[in-house]
Amino acid sequence: MIALSAFLASASFAPIGIWYLGVLGYSLLLRKLSKSKKQLCHAFAFGFIYNAIVLYWSGKYVGALPWLLLSFLQALFYIPVGVVAKRWGSIWLTIGALLLMEELRSVFPFGGFGWTRISFSQVESPGVAILPYGGVLALSAITLMFAALISRIRFVNFIKIALILIFLALLPANPEGSGSVKLLAIQGNTPSVGLDFNSRAQAVFNLHRDATYKYATENYDAIIWPENAIDIDPNSHPNVASDISNLTVEKQAPLIAGVVLKRDGSPANASVLYDPELGAVSTYIKRGLTPFGEYMPLRSIAELVSPFAASVVDFKPGSELVTHKVAESSLGPIICYEIINDRLVGQMSQNSEALIVQTNSATFSGTSESRQQLAITRIRAIEYSRDVLSVSTIGISAFIDSNGEVISSTPENVQQSLVGELALNSHVTPANKNGTLSKFLIVGFFLALGYRTLRRRSSK
Repeated sequence: MIALSAFLASASFAPIGIWYLGVLGYSLLLRKLSKSKKQLCHAFAFGFIYNAIVLYWSGKYVGALPWLLLSFLQALFYIPVGVVAKRWGSIWLTIGALLLMEELRSVFPFGGFGWTRISFSQVESPGVAILPYGGVLALSAITLMFAALISRIRFVNFIKIALILIFLALLPANPEGSGSVKLLAIQGNTPSVGLDFNSRAQAVFNLHRDATYKYATENYDAIIWPENAIDIDPNSHPNVASDISNLTVEKQAPLIAGVVLKRDGSPANASVLYDPELGAVSTYIKRGLTPFGEYMPLRSIAELVSPFAASVVDFKPGSELVTHKVAESSLGPIICYEIINDRLVGQMSQNSEALIVQTNSATFSGTSESRQQLAITRIRAIEYSRDVLSVSTIGISAFIDSNGEVISSTPENVQQSLVGELALNSHVTPANKNGTLSKFLIVGFFLALGYRTLRRRSSK
């Protein structure tokens, strides 16, 4: 049953992506943990199988061992869930432990890795209505509450589910924005995919430059290029700087591009706004670096695990929040991996009127990684009430409104462009205002339910 529950839960993520399979999977897990005598083993096994399936894409170019180690590390966070289930035997305390561990692994270790959080698989669920009010942890909690109620086939539980659905349906959608910016997104493609996609950095730049000349046939408030579109620092390559200047002047539009800069001898992953007249006017340097991708924790150990670790050059992280001013509006850049970081996305949303997610999926071409990231981005749009443009080197690129709907998108592995408008919105959601408090209240709610259950049990 554990293997089946893990498979069903993982099937709520792309490539299958059926949200209610997650509810069924966690329902089977909660039922098993309530009856098993090996809760620790079963909780760990669930965590390992679930993460291994969802994160299968992570081993495509680096091999099986790093993928399995990542899944193993994630599975360790499920052991305390088994401990709670074994010690107290309360389904509500077990859910509280699941939520607490989900929150912990999103921040620890190495800044956390919350890619497989339950909520990120639930973008089509009616539960998304809770996102602006309680954030991603609240959506995970709603999903687990559905799972708990259907794990015990009782008429009263179906009444409770119906009442929750009615409550969710009555929650208002995010408010409409005022004003908009017209953007051209360039998905320039790459000459190759995999770990060596950027070994031909000039070619990647040329593809995006040439695609812009091809597709930019109207007037735009800005042109947007993805992460790593310019993998050679224009400050030390005059020909690249000249090409950028000529492009912005001819098209009479600013360019926001993903650029790898040099900072104190180290590379820095940046989002740079180039103005036709003033050149580079604002630069945001990625604050949430990708562990084992943009810097190498435990380098000596990592190099024993994978031969690719030695080739990873440590990037220099940014320390400042910087937004780009376009047509008198503020656009907040999010660079790839930062999309799973609650704090960074929340801060950028509070300081901007729309979000630009610049990403590069060339290292995981042909996998479900891009579709999973698109789902996460849609979740963030709802959570923070922001229209989002997500632009990738090879796709999927998409315009997303503040209620998570994909307005337009591209296929993968083709050179293409998207034209669209981002509505501007200054509304700050309760989830963004009270994020930390919401998390304490959500976990506390399930702990209180569990305590109440134990009190009733002891009084019989």
